[in-house]
Amino acid sequence: MDAKITKQRLSRMLSYDWLKIVGLAAALIIVWTLVFTMSATRITSAQQFTVINHMNNLSFSNTKFNSTYNDMFEKGNLSYEVLETNYTDLATSGEYAWQVLEARLAVGEGDVMFVADTPDKSTAYEEDGVTKYKKSYLETFVGSRWGNVARLDGENGYFAKMEAYLNAYYHGDYQNGVIDEAKIKADFRARIKANKDKRYKKESQIQAGEQLDIERIQKYRDGLVKFNGYLQKGYIEFTEVEVLLSTGVAEETVDKTGVYAINLCPDVETMGNLKDTAAYLQSYIDEATGEEKYKSSAENMNILFFKTDVEEGFEYENVLYVNYLVETYCTELNNK
Repeated sequence: MDAKITKQRLSRMLSYDWLKIVGLAAALIIVWTLVFTMSATRITSAQQFTVINHMNNLSFSNTKFNSTYNDMFEKGNLSYEVLETNYTDLATSGEYAWQVLEARLAVGEGDVMFVADTPDKSTAYEEDGVTKYKKSYLETFVGSRWGNVARLDGENGYFAKMEAYLNAYYHGDYQNGVIDEAKIKADFRARIKANKDKRYKKESQIQAGEQLDIERIQKYRDGLVKFNGYLQKGYIEFTEVEVLLSTGVAEETVDKTGVYAINLCPDVETMGNLKDTAAYLQSYIDEATGEEKYKSSAENMNILFFKTDVEEGFEYENVLYVNYLVETYCTELNNK
């Protein structure tokens, strides 16, 4: 049998079988891509931090948000577990803003959101010739997305849970207790085993990870102490929002009123420069002309925390971010 490869035979094979060859090559590429994608380590919800900008704020592109956000990440203001930062600017989404938000929340993206506690123009009405507003943008948002927003006060609120989490690692007293490194290490090893974390295969890697986790707990503890201090000094304030949910029965509602946000700028003299990161157009009357004009402002700019599917204990990066904003823009802190 003559099996010698000749130009004529090779040409004939390519003429009749080239489609099969191309198809086989494409199939191999697809299979390889799927194998690589499915076996690659994915970023978890706890390993990414996402800021959302309310649709009625100024776009982040009109502020210094990007530079400060990147600076925060590069300086390590968040814990080691955060590997990636993202943001969603609903102010650029136009009529599709709510759909974009829904899509982000559906896939677990979104840790905090900037939204101003200022009159919601869509709720305007006239009374005795004066324009009034039924709700603020903050009130409208919390009322419509109540299921996604974390309540901050109460025994089951965000900060009560954070205190309980820290107390477990400080012998019941996160403010004055000694850190329990043995418990942190044991919990760390149990977590990476359960999650099959590929970053920690060797014992040396595990031990290094234990030290990073000790630092994470310490950072949360120091962050909460600082946060409470900023509250006491009035740099920031808790914001109570009235939430009345319909039960479906005529005029019957359930009162879910509580603290759902933090006012980052209750005093423009102290935190007014926050407008370099998050701002909206505030209307005012020009005394000289009597005309209504607008200026960039951060007065009563609030930040709310979303309920997320991150592993318990890792949602406290939010407090570190709030502290970063205070430490960046508070005039009293920066003038010392």
